[in-house]
Amino acid sequence: MARDPGDRARQKSQKQLLAAVARHRAGQIGEAETLYRRALEQDPRNADALHLLGVIALERGRPKEAVELIGKAVQIAPNFAGGHGNLANALRAAGRTDEAMAHFARALSLQPGNPEFLSNLGAALLDQGRFAEAAERCRQAIALQPDMAEAHGNLGVALKATGALNEAEAPLRRAVALKPGLAFAQRALGDLLRESGRVSEAVATLRAAAQRIPASADLQHSLATALRGTGDVAGATASLREAVRLAPGSAQAWNDLGCMLRDQGRFEEAIESFRRALAIRPDFAEALRHLAGCQRPADVTGDVARLSELLALPDLPAEERIAADFALGKCLDDLDRFDDAFGRYAEGNALLRAAMAERGERFDPAALRRQVDRLIDTFTLDFFAARRAWGNASTRPAFILGMPRSGTSLVEQIAASHSQVFGAGELRDLGDIATRLGEAEGWTAEAIAGASAAHDARLASLGLGAPVVTDKMPDNVFMLGLIAALFPNARVVFCRRDPRDTCLSCYFQRFAKGNAFSYDLRDCGFRHFEVDRLIDHWRRVLPLKMLDVQYEALVAALEPESRRLIEFLGLPWEERCLEFHRTERVVSTASSWQVRQPLYDRSVGRWRNYERHLGPLLEGLSGSAVLDVSSR
Repeated sequence: MARDPGDRARQKSQKQLLAAVARHRAGQIGEAETLYRRALEQDPRNADALHLLGVIALERGRPKEAVELIGKAVQIAPNFAGGHGNLANALRAAGRTDEAMAHFARALSLQPGNPEFLSNLGAALLDQGRFAEAAERCRQAIALQPDMAEAHGNLGVALKATGALNEAEAPLRRAVALKPGLAFAQRALGDLLRESGRVSEAVATLRAAAQRIPASADLQHSLATALRGTGDVAGATASLREAVRLAPGSAQAWNDLGCMLRDQGRFEEAIESFRRALAIRPDFAEALRHLAGCQRPADVTGDVARLSELLALPDLPAEERIAADFALGKCLDDLDRFDDAFGRYAEGNALLRAAMAERGERFDPAALRRQVDRLIDTFTLDFFAARRAWGNASTRPAFILGMPRSGTSLVEQIAASHSQVFGAGELRDLGDIATRLGEAEGWTAEAIAGASAAHDARLASLGLGAPVVTDKMPDNVFMLGLIAALFPNARVVFCRRDPRDTCLSCYFQRFAKGNAFSYDLRDCGFRHFEVDRLIDHWRRVLPLKMLDVQYEALVAALEPESRRLIEFLGLPWEERCLEFHRTERVVSTASSWQVRQPLYDRSVGRWRNYERHLGPLLEGLSGSAVLDVSSR
């Protein structure tokens, strides 16, 4: 009896399959791929060949092809647990996480105790933001296979995402100890160290990991963020350039490179980076927002149509919608379409305020009033008289403060253009010092002396020995009692601006983080009222040299006002201070574009363009904001 030709083909296919598997196990991936394809030529329904060819496609970064191949395999062999598990992995890699979940469930129903399936399911749950469920699945995988590096890594990522940084560190360290080449765990550990304030340790960890895994764009991206935290802007820029070289299709990396270049005043390069991001992902609203902030009004017309189309999409995610609203508001304002601009800003602010509230971030007017009352009651003339001999006699620190968007960046840029001034930007050190020292009534001369000496040394290091180092953190207005105790010879510059312009500028700005007050006009006004009340108190009691700089006066008379500022800082006049827009330094705040332009007065009296919308702001500026935040 003659043999069935189909049997002979299947036998040849199986022989090719066995040879392919041997090559695959030996790491000869190219040869294995060729043999799997030959097996399929003999028998197109060879589920094992389809599956393993799909695994190779997934490993080589071709998830769509992997989905097609492995999908055919599980259609032929519906009870193939490994096929369902890898199909789920391929779907996840293709961005189809919801579909992947069904195949993870099927794989686990066929093999309930498979630790690899559990760990990979944990990773998919991470994609969906289901962090507690992800952690539970990873713990189950670890219980079954304690040395599975991926499960430890996914557990650490899940815990980190919930804010449990201390708890997350151990599984992440375990993951990288088990598998040093596990890039995602190395990156998560570095990010955790940075977020915990251990920035130098984060840099060392990420740099070592990037050397070990040189092809990881994600590691270079995280290294750039950590380097930026140490002030190494050149190193951060180089790491981001390496990230986009390794992953030229990463819109996020191009966007972040654009932000880095923008902060250095390299606007043409920044614009090109944002455009590269948008070429990859045309609906990338955050890149559109940054691009709008780098362009002159005449350049934004085309972006209006693009942003309007984006906002018309009914399923646009909330975060993208917020970014698009702020970007379109900026473009419309540039085009003098003020009512339309306000509508976009109002929608973006409402959405952002709601999103922050869901995360538990709310502005509490009553808490702010209590804070200001407590500062006024604590820091009196008698308080400072009793501590007159405390602190460090250094004249290096100079503090530029006030409300955000009141001109602090411009004033620092003018000062930092002087050869003897280093502009340190917005330092967060004083908040950390206040936390360590505790309540003011418990301060001791020894503790203040130690803290002031350490901070003066830090400023000297940051400024490379410059005689004056400026700190323009606006919220230092709440730290002036501590500043006076630490540095009785420090200088304080209060930046003033028409409150209506200041608050409107806050409302139109999407800050990187915090500043929950800025997304509601009434809250903006109330915070301004309370900051003014506190500044009036500081003027009465502070034993420090203080100077008011009025933004409108500075714009109208740049040279005399700048001379007054430099004289206040105890320095001889330098003409270069009038060329502040040419000064090359990093400006990481919302004013990075403006401070690199010649002085202009378009923002003076800007509130008049929006006067009919400002009722809530005026109510807040009167100090009569609703103090019961729970009702808002």
